Amino acid sequence: MENTALKRGLVRHLLALACSTGFLTIVPIALYGGLIVWSGDLGGPLNLVIIPVVSAVIGVGISLVIFLPVSLLAESSCLQKWIYVVGALSVALTSVVGLAWVFARGSTQRYRVFLLCSSVGLYFVGGLFVYLCCLALCRRIWPAGSSPSSQTALAPKKL
Repeated sequence: MENTALKRGLVRHLLALACSTGFLTIVPIALYGGLIVWSGDLGGPLNLVIIPVVSAVIGVGISLVIFLPVSLLAESSCLQKWIYVVGALSVALTSVVGLAWVFARGSTQRYRVFLLCSSVGLYFVGGLFVYLCCLALCRRIWPAGSSPSSQTALAPKKL
């Protein structure tokens, strides 16, 4: 039974790792695609290979080094509270990035640095939010002590 719970926990974290890596890979590719459309310049055909590969490597690294330990900490405490906090942080950073974008249009270098830093922060927090949401969804699908016999034993009885 303990071996099955360990396998389910590992599968949950692997799925969450894959989802956050996908998010952390797609965002730079989408931004690069927007840059291509906006500027009209590909910047070289090799960039169409380098950007996705480097984005995937960075996504796996961030997910393993940062998100996995944070999610293990969140699982040992209250995962639902962590999701609310990270979701609120995502909304706050999105607002900051939007305001920085408005002020950085014709302003000094200081606002552009602020825009860059807040965008990178939003990138990390968004990836963590995806990781924790996927982990919570997987916990709902495969509860820690779920087995066919325990599911019927815990099912509500009809009156």
